[in-house]
Amino acid sequence: MIDFSNRDVLLEEIRKSNNAAFEYLFKNYYLRLCGYAARFIDDREVIRDIIQECFIKIWEKRETLKSISILSLLFTMVRNGCLDYLKHAAIVEQHRIQYLASIEGEEKLYHVDFTCDTEYETLYRELEEQIRHVIDHLPNRCKEVFILSRFGGLKNKEIAEKLNISVKAVENHISKALSDFSAHFKNKYPLDVYVMIIAWIITK
Repeated sequence: MIDFSNRDVLLEEIRKSNNAAFEYLFKNYYLRLCGYAARFIDDREVIRDIIQECFIKIWEKRETLKSISILSLLFTMVRNGCLDYLKHAAIVEQHRIQYLASIEGEEKLYHVDFTCDTEYETLYRELEEQIRHVIDHLPNRCKEVFILSRFGGLKNKEIAEKLNISVKAVENHISKALSDFSAHFKNKYPLDVYVMIIAWIITK
């Protein structure tokens, strides 16, 4: 009977692709990691995704793990995962702040599709064309993820499962798409139009 409570033994068995050892690691430390992540993030689903992503990385790189404390490694990975999420959330929040700061006089643009004014209809068609242009020029996988997220209404975890990729990869593709939209519209249109487009993308 292998003593998985011995962390050196546990690490060595995980290196050897021992599923029982990995299951022991997950079952015995998952809740503790959840409690740790909850100090930084309130969303349980986000916490679950971050921790599951960390365990996936541990398993994928199991053969290259060095002689370190696997618990220290896990807690460090979870901390970094929380930090990456909060950094991304801060970027999104900054776009929302910019949107709120410049909302005065922008209502007609935001609801342009409900107007019959020829001038606004022309602008609306132009913006639709520019949005399609950005989407069409995204890398194939990035485009696929973005469409599933913003138009398919799928959550990051659902997209990851559907495309058989990690949640982190989904987040990276969405961040790439948002960056491309921002770069395309920021200098091409006035600030109010730029903010409207970014707000639409974020809240879609």
